[in-house]
Amino acid sequence: MSSTKLYRSKHGQWFGICQGIADWRDLPVGTVRLLVILIACFTAIVPCLLIYLLLGFIIPVNPYENDTENFRDDFENLKDKVNRMERNENKRSKEDSWDSRFHS
Repeated sequence: MSSTKLYRSKHGQWFGICQGIADWRDLPVGTVRLLVILIACFTAIVPCLLIYLLLGFIIPVNPYENDTENFRDDFENLKDKVNRMERNENKRSKEDSWDSRFHS
């Protein structure tokens, strides 16, 4: 589905511009990337790269894109942290019980 407003994608390669243009015009992202590369080659590369970088700073990031991948990574990191805390707590309770045997 094409959008009425151009946004950069959060999941793009470099700044998400090609992905944003592909989403905006409902095109395959590979085609847009190929066009950008061809335009860069035929315009002596530097002007196209400057325009690309300028677009990277001007076009806003898509606020409607969901971050399910980032959420999944954050959830896995949180699970690992909780598991480490539980292991440390178990280790600490064993140390406390050992100390209580000798320091009653």
